[in-house]
Amino acid sequence: MLRYIELDGKVPKHDFKTFSTDHKNYDDAGVILTKDIIVVDFDDDPDKGLYYSKIGELIYNDYPTLKVHTRRGFHLWYKKPNVDHIKTPFRNYTDKLTVSGAKVDYKTGTNSQATIKKGGKLRRMDNEHYLEDINSLPELPLLLHPSKLKHDLYGLDDGDGRNSAMYTHLLSTLEQYQLDDQTLYNLAKFIDENVFAKPLGEKELRNTINSVKSKKPSQLKPKYLDPKDIIMTSEVLVEKLDIHYFRGKVFFKKENHFISDNNLLLRAIDELIKLKPSQHKQLLDLFTIKAHLQDDDDFPIQFNNGYVLYDNEIVEVDPGFTPYYLNVEYDEKAYDKDVDEFLNWFTCDRKDLRLFIEDILGHILMTKGFPHRAFFFWGESGDNGKSTIIKMMQSFVGDLYTSVPLDKFDDDTTVYSLLGKILNVADDINASYLEKSSNFKTIASGDPVMIRPIYSPATTLNSKATLVFTCNEIPVFKDKSGGVKKRIRVIPCDARVKKRDKDIDEKLSTENAKSYLLNLAIIGMNRILKSGDLTECEVVNSITRKYFVESDSVISFLEEHNIDGVIQPAAYRKYVAYCEENGLKSVGNSEFGRRVNNEGYDRKQVRVDGKRRWTYVKN
Repeated sequence: MLRYIELDGKVPKHDFKTFSTDHKNYDDAGVILTKDIIVVDFDDDPDKGLYYSKIGELIYNDYPTLKVHTRRGFHLWYKKPNVDHIKTPFRNYTDKLTVSGAKVDYKTGTNSQATIKKGGKLRRMDNEHYLEDINSLPELPLLLHPSKLKHDLYGLDDGDGRNSAMYTHLLSTLEQYQLDDQTLYNLAKFIDENVFAKPLGEKELRNTINSVKSKKPSQLKPKYLDPKDIIMTSEVLVEKLDIHYFRGKVFFKKENHFISDNNLLLRAIDELIKLKPSQHKQLLDLFTIKAHLQDDDDFPIQFNNGYVLYDNEIVEVDPGFTPYYLNVEYDEKAYDKDVDEFLNWFTCDRKDLRLFIEDILGHILMTKGFPHRAFFFWGESGDNGKSTIIKMMQSFVGDLYTSVPLDKFDDDTTVYSLLGKILNVADDINASYLEKSSNFKTIASGDPVMIRPIYSPATTLNSKATLVFTCNEIPVFKDKSGGVKKRIRVIPCDARVKKRDKDIDEKLSTENAKSYLLNLAIIGMNRILKSGDLTECEVVNSITRKYFVESDSVISFLEEHNIDGVIQPAAYRKYVAYCEENGLKSVGNSEFGRRVNNEGYDRKQVRVDGKRRWTYVKN
């Protein structure tokens, strides 16, 4: 029986636990999908000259199924294939290249829906009878299987590199799906006639196909583990252990997820083949060129019970390769009293601060589209829960955290440890004066930064790690630009322990505690997605503001003096006098003007005593 969920525009009005078995109860409705159903969405974009629905129509004619018409195209409903050897998993994708050469969106899994009703009217459908017997849907045809490539094939014309694109696409598909010669030819013919703007023609097409087939591994020479042929052995191990190479790190599949640990990798290899120590080193070197290369930065977070956080949604799919394995069970009903009571105590029962802490957990889960804040947990005395909350976060993310100190952010080798992590925690950092902060701003914002593994070439990092620091005194940044100010949020640790619980760390790190923290993180993540930032918290805003006032003599001066309408030289003289009176170091006139401008002042010319003078004017 189908389950329908009420929609608000394109998104569900509520969670997937609330549904109806009759769409008549909703004006706007979608069908809640299952892990066995995959919906392929063809959209046209006339402004860009993209008409993927024409390709979809051809496929539909050969493989008819439930077809739901949309404003920009249509959805085709199929049964998900059960193919174990597929390296590119079936999951939710946006703008994903298919074997056919068309780009589509995929929807699948129990936390996904496909719209069938808008404004009280069912969308136009073909083969509507499949809705009555959803289990009889035909299997997804090969042409609509996902490709591991990202290139564009649609509309390629003479001089656009059609031969190269066709060769790369066919070779990749051959490796992914082990096509026979006839299927390979049929695919090439389909792309040439229906996807390219101008066909290659039969002769060029045959030459391209023959080039692809010449690269096809010979079936007469099976590969096997052989200590005397370390290159062939490396290729066999790459397939057996599903080895991937990502930004200078080698990952392999252990049980149901990927890890990067050379010692464990060599132990796994040792169970398959006995080699000399020198051969182990050879293998590790070979894996950097033989392993499946991962050059993307956008990966889902995998949980330990089959669920995945993909595009900020919880879905039940095979994630394929991802460096982010969170060893936590997703259970939407999980609740933990110890975690709840600790968070209430830590926040001194301030509701907005409690929500802000939950939002930090959500920030940790977000690997894209997050506000890019850095969090300083500040408390001048002990017994305030500062270390406890940090240990709780570390336990929650497990192997997905690292600890790069703030003063090491300009060390490209140390920063390399951020790769594949979603949290960086530096505990009890020194209250130092930081001369440099460019890398801090770049890493906090998720922009690319150069990193260098030891004894290896440099590579780039788009950090996904939320930056968390604890301190008794907050470091002072020399850079007073808005870049640093925009990133930092200071969280007070002002609770006081009245009765010590020596088991609190263990209580906050149980499996149930972590599942509850995951639920809080998902709730916090959804708040961030809705508002675009973390929850407004009065005490966080106040203390963060106080920090910048105390660490910046210009801001401190503006807190006590109104320079609206004051002539520039006079304003600067007042500022210098203020610094001398309060034992602060003043900045130069130009820097003073820049910082004043950052605080919301403009310059305006006015006439004073018959002369035109520049004055500061508050925005």
